[in-house]
Amino acid sequence: MPSVMQQLVMKEDDIFVVTDEYGDIPPDSPLGLYYQDTRYLSLFLLRVNGIQPELLRSSSSQNFMGNLQFANPFFVLDDGRQILPETISIRRNRLVLDGLHERIGFMNYNRFPVTLTLQLTLAADFRDMFDVRGFERDRWGELLPPASDEAGLHLGYLGLDDLERHTHVRFSRQPDGVEIEMPSSSQPTGSTPGIMIPAVAEPGSHPIIHPPRVDLTWRLTLAPHTPVAVTLHLYPENLGAGHADPPFDRAVQEARASYSGWEVESSEIVTSSESFTRLLARSATDLRVLSQQVESGYFPSAGIPWFAAPFGRDSLITSMQTLLLNPDLARGTLRLLASFQGRTVDPWREEEPGKILHEMRFGEMARLKMVPHTPYFGSVDATPLFVMLFVEAMRWLGDEQLYADLLPNMLLAVEWIDKYGDLDGDGFVEYQASTSPGGIRNQIWKDSGDSTQFPDGTLAETPIAACEVQGYVYAAKQGLGALLAAHGDTERAAHLAEEAARLKAAFNSVFWMPDADYFAQGLDAGKRQIPTITSNPGHCLWTGIVDDDKAAAVARRLVAPDMASGWGLRTISSGSPSYNPMSYHNGSIWPHDNSIVVAGLRRYGFRDETLNLATQLYQASLRFRYYRLPELFCGFDRDDRYGAGPAEYPVSCSPQAWAAGAPVLIAQSLLGLEPGGRDGAPQAHPWLPDWLDEITVRNLRTGAGRWTIQARRQPDGVEVTTHSIAQ
Repeated sequence: MPSVMQQLVMKEDDIFVVTDEYGDIPPDSPLGLYYQDTRYLSLFLLRVNGIQPELLRSSSSQNFMGNLQFANPFFVLDDGRQILPETISIRRNRLVLDGLHERIGFMNYNRFPVTLTLQLTLAADFRDMFDVRGFERDRWGELLPPASDEAGLHLGYLGLDDLERHTHVRFSRQPDGVEIEMPSSSQPTGSTPGIMIPAVAEPGSHPIIHPPRVDLTWRLTLAPHTPVAVTLHLYPENLGAGHADPPFDRAVQEARASYSGWEVESSEIVTSSESFTRLLARSATDLRVLSQQVESGYFPSAGIPWFAAPFGRDSLITSMQTLLLNPDLARGTLRLLASFQGRTVDPWREEEPGKILHEMRFGEMARLKMVPHTPYFGSVDATPLFVMLFVEAMRWLGDEQLYADLLPNMLLAVEWIDKYGDLDGDGFVEYQASTSPGGIRNQIWKDSGDSTQFPDGTLAETPIAACEVQGYVYAAKQGLGALLAAHGDTERAAHLAEEAARLKAAFNSVFWMPDADYFAQGLDAGKRQIPTITSNPGHCLWTGIVDDDKAAAVARRLVAPDMASGWGLRTISSGSPSYNPMSYHNGSIWPHDNSIVVAGLRRYGFRDETLNLATQLYQASLRFRYYRLPELFCGFDRDDRYGAGPAEYPVSCSPQAWAAGAPVLIAQSLLGLEPGGRDGAPQAHPWLPDWLDEITVRNLRTGAGRWTIQARRQPDGVEVTTHSIAQ
C-alpha cells in the first residue's frame, strides 16, 4: 500500500478519490473512487504508447482538485523518428464535483507533428469499505459485464442487497478503441495482506476480486505547440444524469464557489509566523472538505480514506476544537447526532436510550447487517462529549433556540450516563467489551485491542473505567448544571452540580497513584488501577476534574522526555514495556490528543508546559506535506543530528478531522481566548511562544456578534485589542 506521502486525496460531499502519486489506481490496492462506502473505481491507469509517463510534479493541495504534470519518455514513431524525452507535456487535471472529472492535456514542443496513443484502463469492483478494510466476508454479489455505447462506458454490480450499483463514464471525444477483458470468475481469487487498522481489523488475508477491465485508446496527432485534450466524466450511480457534462474550467469555478459560504462564515486567523498561518489555513481548508453541509450547519466526517463517514466521538471533539474557527460545525454536529440519539435497547448495534452513535455507514455490508453500523453505538465517551459540546456551543453562541430544541436530548444523554454508563453503580462510567460480533473491544478514543493493558502486557479485563471518560462525564454534568442554573432550573442544576462534585472527589481519590504522582489509565473489571503511564490524564486537565494539588505533577509528567518526544506528546511513556513508537496507540503521536492536552495545561495555568508542547507539535507540522497534520505519526525521539523529521504511520488518515482541528485549538490556547462577556465580546489572555509575535483573528463569532481580536507582543508585554465588526 502506498505511504501517506505518496497518496493524492480529493473529496467533495460524499465522493472521494485516493490515488497514488501518479494519479493512478493500481490493481489489488485499497485505493479508489468511493461513494457512500462503496468503491466505484478500483483500477485507473494512464499510459502513453504503453508506457507510464515521467512524473514531474503531483499535488492535491486544494482537496477538491488535483494537478499532475508529466513528460514523455523516449519513444520511436512508426516512421522511425525518435521522440526525445521531455519534449511533450502531459498534464492530468482532475476535479471532484458530483463525480470525478479529469482532463488529460498534451502539448507538443517538437518542431513536427507527433502521433501517439493514449490508453486508459478502468475497472470497478464495487467493494464495500468494510471489505476493503479487512472485515471478514465470504459472499459477494455479481459483477455485471461492462457496456460501451455512444453515451459512454457503463460498469455495474448487482449486490446481495438486491441493489444495482453503477459507474458511468462519459468522454469529450469518443475513444478509437474499446477492449473489454472479462475475468474467468467474479469471485475472489488469491489474497494479499489486509489493510491493518488495529481498531477494526485483525491480521489476515485480503481477498482479491478481479473485475472486468476496460482498455480505452485514443490515437492523437499533436501539432507543434497546439494543445490537445481528452476529458472524461466519471459518475457513481446517476449523479451525472439529467445534465450535460460541465466544461472543465467552469466546473472548477463551481467547485471554488462552493467554498465561499464556508469562508464567509469562518474566522480568518493570521499570525506573524507565515508557516503557522499556513498550518491554520490548511486546517480550515481540510475541515471544509471533510464536512458535509447539513440543514443546521456542517457535520465533519472523521477522515479519508477509512473513516469518511459520520462519527460521534470524532465529530464532537472536532467541533469543540474549532468553535474559534466556525461554530456552525458545532450546530450541525449537535443537531445531526441528536436526530440519531438512541431510542431502544439493541445489543446488535449496542444502542441504548439516550446514547450517541459511534459510527454510521451506508454500504452493502451495513444494509445486509454484516456489520452493525446502521448506526453503531459502540463508544462510551460520545454521549458525555455530546453534552460537553452543547455546553461549549452555548457559551460561544448563546443560541436560545438551540438550547430549547436540544435540552431534552441532553437530559436523555445524562440519563444514559447514570442508567447505562455506570454499569455497577460505583459512580464511574465503564465500558463493556462489545456485545456485537462486528463491534469494538475498547470503546474509547484509544480503541485498538491492545491500548489498555498493564505494564506486563496483560490486557485489562472489561468493564473498564477509563480516566478520561470520567473527566468527560464531570465536565458534562458540571457544565450542564451551570447552564440550567442560568436558565432558572435550579433544582436540576443543583442535582447535577452535586453529582459532578462527588465524581471529582471520587476520581481524585481512586484513580490517583501516589507512588507515580500521576493518574491511572483506568480501572479494570476488578477495580484495580491500570498503572500504565499514558497521555489520557491530559484530557482530565482539559475537563477540569483534576484537583489543583495534583495538577502540577500531571503537567510535569506530560512534558517529561519519555512522554514528549520533541515532535509532540506520545500516547504512552517510552519507558513502558508496551511502548512501540510505530504502534497505533502505544507510543504514537496523535495531534488531536496533543491539542487537548495543551488546552488542559492552559486551563490550569502551566505556561511553560503549554508553550513547550504547542511548539513541539507546530515544529512537527512543518515537516508534513501541505502543512497537513495526519491522524497520527510515529513516536520516535526527535533527533536533530541527522535532520530527521517525524515518521509517517502507514495507514493514517490524511486529511483527518480532529487532526485538522488541533492547530485551531492550540491557537485558542495560545490566545487564552474565552467567549465570555455579557455582550458576547471575547476575552484574551495570550501566552506567545518565542517564535510567534502576533495572532489576529478576524470575523470571530461569539454571541450574536462578530469580532476582530489581536494579540501583539510589545516591549513591555503582549497588547490585546478587540473591536466589534458591524453586521
